[in-house]
Amino acid sequence: MLIKRLKEKFKQDEPIFTKEILSVMSDYSRPRVFQLINLALKNNELVRFDNGVYCFPSKYGGTSVSLEQVVRKKYITNKDDVYGIYAGLSLDVYFLLSTQIPQTIEIITNNETMNVRELKFKNRKVVLKKSRVKITKENENAYKIMEFFSKLDVNDFLKDNMCKREVVSFIKENKITYSNIYALAPYFPTKSIKNMVKCGVYDEIAQ
Repeated sequence: MLIKRLKEKFKQDEPIFTKEILSVMSDYSRPRVFQLINLALKNNELVRFDNGVYCFPSKYGGTSVSLEQVVRKKYITNKDDVYGIYAGLSLDVYFLLSTQIPQTIEIITNNETMNVRELKFKNRKVVLKKSRVKITKENENAYKIMEFFSKLDVNDFLKDNMCKREVVSFIKENKITYSNIYALAPYFPTKSIKNMVKCGVYDEIAQ
């Protein structure tokens, strides 16, 4: 019964969290659900990726789920719901300011109550930061721009035409407007917008 219900709701390569299993099996007691989980693990119908994270086994055994999938679903987005963004070096790489592969995954998310918290998934460090203001599907792209310019070394940016093109392209493709930026401005350092002006990006924002 457990596996049948889970397969109706989750895909082969999707992380499944304990709270999701409890929700799917809400007509069963909590102890009984954990009995069914343990039985499914024993029968190789489920695989434990990490504490509180499960998935269906791949056809070769083990799991095809990655750490990135787990943290993305838990702290950034699931289906149409958005509640976080990648930050730090990951954001620099996204905007082509850096080519360095991040060893630490840094995330700003609504799903964190502490200002900064570090944890380990599969021996890899994940740094979680509480969002300055609620991140939504509507403001996630403007939030990325504000966060990027709040940490930016202007001199590095001005030396990198490719990065500027990428940022301007992102602003235009996502139709980021002044109203999007100013809705977030009170929650960010004033240098966020000052850096945008210094870098010649501010005038690219739609009115």
